[in-house]
Amino acid sequence: MSYVIAIAGPIGSGKSSLVRALVNQLPDAAMLSFDHYENITQKPPHELVQWIQNGADIDMFSIPGLARDLEKLKQGEPIADPVTNEMVEPRKYIVFEMPLGKAHAATAPYIDLLLWIDLPLDVALARKVREHTGVFLERYHPDKHQECLAWLNGYLDSYLLFVHDILAIQHDKVRPQADLLLDGTSDLESMIQRISLFIRTKLP
Repeated sequence: MSYVIAIAGPIGSGKSSLVRALVNQLPDAAMLSFDHYENITQKPPHELVQWIQNGADIDMFSIPGLARDLEKLKQGEPIADPVTNEMVEPRKYIVFEMPLGKAHAATAPYIDLLLWIDLPLDVALARKVREHTGVFLERYHPDKHQECLAWLNGYLDSYLLFVHDILAIQHDKVRPQADLLLDGTSDLESMIQRISLFIRTKLP
């Protein structure tokens, strides 16, 4: 039997790093990529603003194939990654980012444990901006830095227009259903140790 462990938290909280570290730490674990299923981030800003104004019903977001693949993995069947077409085997633990947590009705029944990374939104934003600027400095010639700054300016415009509000909604709707709250300001090793102990007490 496979147990699905979902990790949620605001943008910049370190979900991806935690997923990778947890998969490496747990015995017999596999990783699923939420980014390969979602199409939410492809929606134009005006649709997301309208979604917020209409009451922010999380179930209005479609995540094609995710519920089906989670069900297959829990039943012991391998699935093909929808983007890479690589096979994901039904290990004992299936770990993946799930920003919508258990608030998404179609996928909630397949999540055995939901972990939430608690991090103030200003700190999360600072981490994300630092991540982007680090990439700009490392990978792009100084001649391209003006373009990088223009992109970052647009990113922050979007954050002010709708992303901050979506993160506040996520906090109010997803966090309360978490099985374990993690301090996002603590180091990765400490979080992994706490999660490993929690899993041993909650799952066979």
